[in-house]
Amino acid sequence: MSLHRRAFLRRAGAGALALPLLQLPRGARAAGDFPTRLILFFSPNGTKKELWSPGPDATEHAWTSGRLLAPLMRHRDRLVLVDGVDNAVAEEGPGGPHQRGMASLLTGEVITEGDFVGGDGRAAGWAGGPSVDQHAARVLRPPTALTTLELGARALEAVPRGRMIYRGREQPVAPLNDPTEAFHRLFSGLGPQDPAATRRLLTRRQSVLDVVQADFAALRAKVTAEDRLKYDQHADALRDLERRLGAVVARPELCNPTLPIERADVMSEVEFGPLVRAQIDLTVHALACDVTRIASLQCSTSVNALRFTFMGLDEHQGHSLSHAGDSSVDQQAEWEAMLVWYAEQLAYLLDGLAAVPEGDGTLLDNTLVLWGMEIGRGNSHSLKDIPFVLAGRAGGRLRTGRYLRYDGKPHNDLLVSVLHLLGIEQSTFGDARFCSGGPLPGLVG
Repeated sequence: MSLHRRAFLRRAGAGALALPLLQLPRGARAAGDFPTRLILFFSPNGTKKELWSPGPDATEHAWTSGRLLAPLMRHRDRLVLVDGVDNAVAEEGPGGPHQRGMASLLTGEVITEGDFVGGDGRAAGWAGGPSVDQHAARVLRPPTALTTLELGARALEAVPRGRMIYRGREQPVAPLNDPTEAFHRLFSGLGPQDPAATRRLLTRRQSVLDVVQADFAALRAKVTAEDRLKYDQHADALRDLERRLGAVVARPELCNPTLPIERADVMSEVEFGPLVRAQIDLTVHALACDVTRIASLQCSTSVNALRFTFMGLDEHQGHSLSHAGDSSVDQQAEWEAMLVWYAEQLAYLLDGLAAVPEGDGTLLDNTLVLWGMEIGRGNSHSLKDIPFVLAGRAGGRLRTGRYLRYDGKPHNDLLVSVLHLLGIEQSTFGDARFCSGGPLPGLVG
């Protein structure tokens, strides 16, 4: 009996357990059996709320966007605008508002003391706990090649105002800024393939599964109850793999990544726009191929010395424009053009997700996208009334097409809401002093 069992496990190991490590399109699944993904999208230096908010007469379902969000309106029925949320936790701790806002944006934790000069004369450190994506990954333990994916565009500064992802207390995670490097890390050996050849390869792998399942059925009746439980657990994994292979054989084109950009200068202002698009393309491919289910994309850093020369805006940097007085008409117009551009990039991301079919819906329907920023308004450094955009339907957990106004609710409650939308039900996240004991009212469910 032991010899038979060892033979079965050898065959299973070679034919089934090794299969997920082979280069195959892992994103496709049978209809109704798709995981919920998470994408965190960041733009720096705040916004102009009067051009972002729908307006005082808007209601939950009757609203039109301000002009800064106009590019997103083709996805209106997949959006939830979250208005009136305060980053209350960022009011505490050392450092300036950009440092505190960035450290707490996704962690909900007070920034620690450290070695970085802050605007208040005290030395700032790093965030005091993990970011929401890293916490979700630890809880959900997704069976993907990469637990999480961190991408950036010109997000190179290793300082508190330049990091938003944290593995834990004072453990910042640096994003990958080079799309070429990211592509090879994500898809090494998984280049463009002939669909017919891919189908033949996957069909052969299905045949291996058929043999393993036959061995399993013969052995299961002969083993002890303890071993039968182990076999049943293994069979569940095999059946899940079989479902995925079946879907992939039918649609191998779901995962066919190509290098999104030629090698570029990651510090070039001229190439910033194409770099952001390339990182967006990689993010969509990574989720479609099930290389990862949790990703973040950081567009530059707060207090960034970045001109949008690729748009012909050669004179002023984004951070200085965000500080311009409201009466500085020309500079405010340039700042507004930058803000609209960031909305266009998010819309491009949503376009990519919506183009990947999954069952009766799309990858966008099974994804939660959160767009946030570290402060509310640049020229006042306000940490109150910070707007957020949620997109996608989170596998049906998020009711979209809505505008929700909260008057001073802590943004920690928004992070709790993100966890609930991923299926992680907990009452607090980050510093519990700044939590109300659950998700934002009316957002989840």
